[in-house]
Amino acid sequence: MAVKGDRERLEPVARMLYCDGKSLVAIEEALGVSRNTLAEWRDWAGWDAAKAAKDGYEAKLLKVRDELMIEIEAKPLAATTHLDALSKIEAILERRSKAAREAADSIARQRGEMFLQFIKDLIDYGGKHAPEITGAIQDNFDDLIQWGREKYAA
Repeated sequence: MAVKGDRERLEPVARMLYCDGKSLVAIEEALGVSRNTLAEWRDWAGWDAAKAAKDGYEAKLLKVRDELMIEIEAKPLAATTHLDALSKIEAILERRSKAAREAADSIARQRGEMFLQFIKDLIDYGGKHAPEITGAIQDNFDDLIQWGREKYAA
């Protein structure tokens, strides 16, 4: 679960995921922020308007790209007049796609780091208060790490 005060770090990531079409449930699972909190952020910061604008912008870029491709296919000898525009549109779409991939990678890294920190805290707690916890972690360490990788994509 996210820690109180993490809004500055998590809200921009949550907004980007929402604008990319992820549901509040999926964002909750990815970031550990409750749906109620995400809904408050969405309503307060106008995520729906941002999503509509993004969808409209990308749809327009895709439409222009498709129109250029049709024209290039119809008149291959005149293609050079459209190649610059096509190249710029593809670059914009690629940058947006790369940003989405980087955000997903960042979320996966954060989840992995949170899992490892939790294990460290659990070992520390066990060492001070419940040695049987530390023993159980040591006996099952490989299985625990594999489970964490599967669950948190670490």
